[in-house]
Amino acid sequence: MEHRKHAFLFALVGTSVGLGCKPAVGQAPSLITDYALLAVVGEPPEAKPGDKVTYSYLLASPSGTLADLTAGWDVCLTPKPPAENNSVSSACNPPTPGTAPGLTFDAAMPTDACQLFGPIAPPVQAGKPAIRPRDPDATGGYYLPVRVKFSDLVTGDVTGFAFERITCNLANAGTDIIKDYNTRYQANKDPGIASTDLVTSSGSRTNLDTATQPISVSPADTVDFEATFTDGSAETFPVLASSGDALMDQRESLHMSWFATSGSFIHDRTGVASTETATSTGNSWKAPDEAMDVYLWLVLRDSRGGTAFKSYEIHVGQ
Repeated sequence: MEHRKHAFLFALVGTSVGLGCKPAVGQAPSLITDYALLAVVGEPPEAKPGDKVTYSYLLASPSGTLADLTAGWDVCLTPKPPAENNSVSSACNPPTPGTAPGLTFDAAMPTDACQLFGPIAPPVQAGKPAIRPRDPDATGGYYLPVRVKFSDLVTGDVTGFAFERITCNLANAGTDIIKDYNTRYQANKDPGIASTDLVTSSGSRTNLDTATQPISVSPADTVDFEATFTDGSAETFPVLASSGDALMDQRESLHMSWFATSGSFIHDRTGVASTETATSTGNSWKAPDEAMDVYLWLVLRDSRGGTAFKSYEIHVGQ
């Protein structure tokens, strides 16, 4: 990733694989002290070849969410060579600005996406070695990289990728299994954060989503946050067994990343495993020692690439 000074990319959308710059040594990933690209979101989170997808971003800063910066966008059409260790091909991160500037970006899923990034072998190019079909992730998914770049920010450039899940036909399975899979499989939908409660050390509980003004906490106080998921956030879907002769039902796992401009979380990330049925996740946060306004961001991801986020403001002081 290209960068100057301290432009940070903390999280990517669509897979659990992270690319980007690391925060300073000793700094928690959840602490926002500079521009930070927390999410790049495709809507819908899964698309068939030819379907339209709208991409947007969540860009954080010490002064809150930045929602009015024009970004440069590009759809990556270069499969990653086997010799490269990055999540995307180096050809997908050129030094030039994106080709489609805007606050959001509309693009059709390429009609050959399942060949470029999925289970179908792409055509062999003259003078180049054949590229084998991609292996699916643990959920049976394949992903299209979509690049977003913010140029000439005060502290440097920020580049990140959305990983849009591609609906591809099931590969390496019998006719009956493919038919059953096509009947049962439903494209992924985004999870959701229904509400977030703040619980003080005395047990007082406040819903941050219904509060009419920023909630106040005392300096150096430790409070708990409990974020509740919307119904159906963790979906169940079929996956081809490793033996290739059966389908297995799998439930999505949910992972919440926590960010704040000051103070400290006990955990940078919490969540619910695929084997669990909890409908919420929580974290503890220690407020800074000095009075100030603190911005919080919660970014929720499911294991098939869906994303949801919310932001809040907390007043530290009397």
